[in-house]
Formats: sequence, C-alpha cells, structure tokens
Amino acid sequence: MKNKKVREVKTPSIRFGIPKLTAKLPTLWSFNIPLGGGIYLGGGKLIIGSLSVVALGFLASMFMLISSGEQQITFPMLGAQYTAPSMVGNNIVDREFPADRSQTLQINIPAGTRLDKIMLKNINLGKDGLATAFQITGTSTTDVLTIDTITIQNSEFPSMDFANGDIFTINATSSVVSAGHTFSPTMSSSTNDVIIGSGRGATSYIAEDMTVDRIIIRQSTTGGDVIIDELILDGVKAWIGTFDMDYFEVGSLNLKNLRVGDDGDIDSADLVINSSVNVNTIYDGVQEEPIYIR
Repeated sequence: MKNKKVREVKTPSIRFGIPKLTAKLPTLWSFNIPLGGGIYLGGGKLIIGSLSVVALGFLASMFMLISSGEQQITFPMLGAQYTAPSMVGNNIVDREFPADRSQTLQINIPAGTRLDKIMLKNINLGKDGLATAFQITGTSTTDVLTIDTITIQNSEFPSMDFANGDIFTINATSSVVSAGHTFSPTMSSSTNDVIIGSGRGATSYIAEDMTVDRIIIRQSTTGGDVIIDELILDGVKAWIGTFDMDYFEVGSLNLKNLRVGDDGDIDSADLVINSSVNVNTIYDGVQEEPIYIR
C-alpha cells in the first residue's frame, strides 16, 4: 500500500525586488532595461506602482512644457505682423495705444516677393483715435506694389484716397455712392497694363469674418517691386479712419457697391484719386449722396 502524499500548505511570502526585462533583437544585440519596483507573491509576480509613476511623471512634464510655451502666431491672428511669404507672425505694439493689446493685422512684403492673392472678406475696421483704417503702400515711386487687379466691393469707408501711382484702367460703377468725389488723375497713354503671370507656388493671404482695429499692407524693403496678382476687399467696412493707398502700379481698379462719406456733404470730396496718379482709361459712374458713415 502506497503512502499518501502529504500536501504542504505554505503562506505566500512577499518580497520586493527590481525585475529586469530583457529584449533581444535578432542578429544585432541584446540589452537590459531595468524596471521600477515590483511586488512578488509566491512564485508569481505583479508589477505595479513604478511604471505608473514613471508614466504619470512623463505626462505631467509634457503638459508643463506645452503650457509654459508661447502659442505660435499664425495668419490671420491679430496684434501681429507677418513678413511675406511666411504665415508665422510676431507680436506688435501700436504706437498710438502702447498700453492696449493690439488688434492690428499687418502684412510686410519684402521687395521682389510674389503673392498670388490677398483677400479680405467680411471684416469690420476701426478704433477711436486711428486716422487710417486701411493702408496699402509701396516705399517710393521706384519701389512699388505691382498689382494685376484690385477689386473693392460691398464695402464702406469714411474716406478714400489714392496717390502716387499708375493705374491702367479705373472702373467705378454706378453702384459706387460717395458724399462728394474728385477724380483728377493725370491721363497718360504710357501707363502700363499690368498683367501678372502664373501664381503657381506663390503665397496667398486670406482672412475673413473678423473685427480689426486696422489693416496695413506695406512693402517693407527697397530694391525692387512687390508682385501681387489679385487684391480683393469684399465686405470690408470701417466706421472711422480713411482708406489710404500710395506707391503702386495697378492693371485694373474695380469699384463696385461701395459707399464712402464722413460728413454728409457732397461739396467736399471724400473719394479722391489725386493728380499724382497716372491713368490710361477711366470710367466714372460714381453717384453723389449725403452719406455720413458713423
């Protein structure tokens, strides 16, 4: 008669240690990665605690790094200036209101830069104390903004002024209404009809549905013209400040459904094209009414 095996019952022992995980890559090398402390129950093992602590620490450090860093400014975020063709901007401080957070949108365009399109749509402009709500300018009569087509439509400005430039064709339709206007450009058959070729690879700046103190588009360096295929203002409205454009060469300026006026007086011109602008052809259909934009 066989003796019955006596079973021995043992209480699980608990011990602490640092296990090792060995990872082996075929034909290359092997290495050991020490893991954090684990708990051993009898012959089995359960790894807890250390890995969780490491993971939580990693996530916390990532969160702190992200939160402590500054948000990158990208077009069309306000209070910034962008140097074409980059879409990343830098903070600016308005000289008139250095204590206030700037709400200006500014595009600086170095000489020789080509842009396909600048389109500004459904934008409200204006801040009490600003003389200019919209400014677009080259640097001089020899370094200009060369633009194939400018279209200004469905927009409102207290006043508009064009000076120091060339426009091949001005087309101001009968949907343009102004509290007085003066078109006194210098007629010149030598004015160029600007045609911009392919915009392939060129940058476009498009902003819409915004409230802005003012917009500035300016040539920022000398030594050559800036080339822009198309500039579109659609639904851009200012309650204070003028629209001012200087030092440019334009193929076609189209004005449609535009209202201009700051005093309701048709005997003082609020929409002005100065004699310093050379023009080949002009169609003046502007209607005069006592408009007072407030």
